[in-house]
Parts: sequence; C-alpha cells; structure tokens
Amino acid sequence: MLGPGIVYVSQVQGTGDIVSNAATGASYGYTLIWALALTLLFRFVWVNTSAKYVLVTEESLLTGYARLGKWIVWVVLVSIVVLRHFYSSYQILMMGSAADLLFHLPTDWSISIWSLFFACLGFALMFWGGYQAIERFCKVLITLMGGSLILTAWLSSPDVTQIARGMFLPTIPDSQGVYGVFFLLMALVGTEAGSMGNLTYAYYLREKGWRDVSYLKQQRFDLGFGVACLFIMGVLLQIAAAAVVHPMGIDIEDADDLVRIFSDTLGVVGWLVFALGLWGATFSTFVGANTGFVLIFTDICRTFVPGLKRPSKSENEKTQPTNRDPIYRWMIAFCSLSPLYIIFTDVSPVWLVLVINAVVVILIPVLALPLLFITNDRRLMGKYKNGWISNTVMLVLVLVSIYFTYRNGVDLFNSLAEGF
Repeated sequence: MLGPGIVYVSQVQGTGDIVSNAATGASYGYTLIWALALTLLFRFVWVNTSAKYVLVTEESLLTGYARLGKWIVWVVLVSIVVLRHFYSSYQILMMGSAADLLFHLPTDWSISIWSLFFACLGFALMFWGGYQAIERFCKVLITLMGGSLILTAWLSSPDVTQIARGMFLPTIPDSQGVYGVFFLLMALVGTEAGSMGNLTYAYYLREKGWRDVSYLKQQRFDLGFGVACLFIMGVLLQIAAAAVVHPMGIDIEDADDLVRIFSDTLGVVGWLVFALGLWGATFSTFVGANTGFVLIFTDICRTFVPGLKRPSKSENEKTQPTNRDPIYRWMIAFCSLSPLYIIFTDVSPVWLVLVINAVVVILIPVLALPLLFITNDRRLMGKYKNGWISNTVMLVLVLVSIYFTYRNGVDLFNSLAEGF
C-alpha cells in the first residue's frame, strides 16, 4: 500500500524543511505551527490533483501541461537544471557537515571528505539502483528521522499549552531577529506547499507501476500517509527549536548551530539524535529529489526535445526502469557531481537554503494554474474532474504565493534603499 509516498516524503523532508522549521521555531516559538498545517494541506491537494491526472488520463504530467502550451515544459526543464544544481550544492554541504559532527576525521578537510563520499555514494545508488533501490532505502531513513525527531522533541521538555495555542489559534507575530516573519512564512510555503518537488510524485507512481485509475484509492492512502509524516516531523522540529533555542534568543546562522545548541542543552543524546536526523534527512533528499527531477527531465527529453524523442513504446518497454535510459544517467551525473566545487567555498548552507526556498515560491502560479485547467477539463478527467474544495485550495495557494512574493519584494527593496 505504500511506496511513492515514502520516497516523496524522503525527498521533501530534507534540509529545506529542517532549516525552515527550526528557524521558525527558534525565532517565533510555537506561534507558527498552524502555518505548517495549512501549507501541508495545500501540498496534499496539489500533489493529489496531479496524481489523479496521471492515473485517470494514463499520460505523464508534463504531457498534460503541454496541452496548454509547450512553454510550461521549457520553464520546467530550465528550472530543473538550475535549481537542482543549487539544491544539490547545499545538500552536499549539509551532508558533509552532519557526518562531520557524528564522525570527525583528524583533518581540516573532514567536512569536504564526507561531502565528497556521500555525493558519490548517492550517485551510485541513483545511477545503478534507480527508483526501486531508492524506495527501499528511503523507508529505512524515514524511520531513522522520525525516531530521532520524536526523541529530540521529548528531551526538550516543550510547553504543551503553547503548542496547542500555536496549532489552533493562528496569529502572525511581529518580525524579529535575522529572519522576518514573512520571509520565514514564504520559506515554509516554498518548502512545505509549493516546491517543484510536487511534480515528482506523479513520476514515482509511474516507476512504481501505478499507471491507471484502479490505483486511485491506493494512491490517496499512500500520499495521505506521507503528508501526515511530513506534518509530524515538521511539528517536532518546530517544537524542539521553540523549547530549546527560542528562549536563548539565538538566530540560527549555520547548520552546526542546530546541533551545537541541542548538544549543549540536551547532552550527548541530543547531539547524536539531531545530527543523525540531519544527515538522514539531507541524504534522503539528495537521492530522492535528484531521482524525481531526473525522471521528469528524461520524460521531457524523450517526449518534446527534437532529436531525443522516441516513438510510442510498447507495454513491455513501458515497464522498463527509467534508470537504464542514457539521458537519465547523464543527468544524474550532472545533478550529483557538478556542484562538488561548493565544498571549497565558504557559502553558508542555512542562508542558501532559505533564499532558494523563498525564491521557489515565485514558480507556484506558473505550475498550479495550468494544473487547475487540465484537471477541470471534463473531456480529459470525466467524472474525476476537480471538485470545488480542490479548486478553492489551489487558488488560495496561488494567491498566498503572489502575496508573499510581493511582500518580500517590498521588504527587499526597502532594505536596499536603506543601504544606499
């Protein structure tokens, strides 16, 4: 009953979620837990709508987008190449930092060595193992991450009353510290609701072999379980940061800050479980996200790019794993290995995470509105066309993303004006 949802959770519950939720809890305590629940509602509706489309029509998601104009396909193609490079960059940095905190090597190059090792390990897993190997591996890592976060939150002795207020009484506190409240909300929307990772779930379904409407009920259960896991882990992160970091008035500037603070306050156990969870989340995202986006990239190349198109496949050919495709293998190599130069720079991974996740929000209207159009087309969807609830949630997400983009643009302009 489970599979694609586990890989999807492993992909999206990574560095961006850890940093965004930890920074939110550290800066504003328990007050923004409600925002996590709201953004995950957006995510479920979006991803479930795209999954329903591919199961009902039995065509790929990007083929559906192309019905409204191939420009959407090219936007996705360019975004994959650019964003995967930068996402992989900070994931490689975070993998090395987390591994170094667990097993420091007797050299100044310890972080770089670990970063290189896990980047190559992830590449091998994706290149030769493909989706099936990733799914089995991610089930183990989800268990590891969930256990470590439960233990961390329990050790932090949180305020249960404040947790309930933050979850059921929505408020927007005044901005304070390094990260403004709207910047963090935008980062949460980017990581939890509207990231391009929402496109990948439909491709995991195809690799799993779930290709027609008979799998619709199974798919909803699979995705619902995955989103519930995302909510629980995100809440645990906010709770732990709110209980431990927020009272200190410390801004999270570096990945090491997270582990050091939990180590100082919770001892060796806090250090071990948080560092282990950080590594697990980062590595699973590295392999899961690269696999998902390269599946999309391969589909675009084989369906739309002149010279790379392939004729319609037979049923036997359709069941062949995509990881045998040369385009898949070349793109996996690019996503995994091209960002390795980052280990020789002084870039702060936390800053990079928040900025990229905030920028991704701009793509939400570009991807969500066309999805609304194709899933409301009765000729394509028949009785499975969207209901008013799905349409309302998707439209609200688009409006929220536009508002946050405008609000952060104004804040950025005012900051630059003050600098001059």
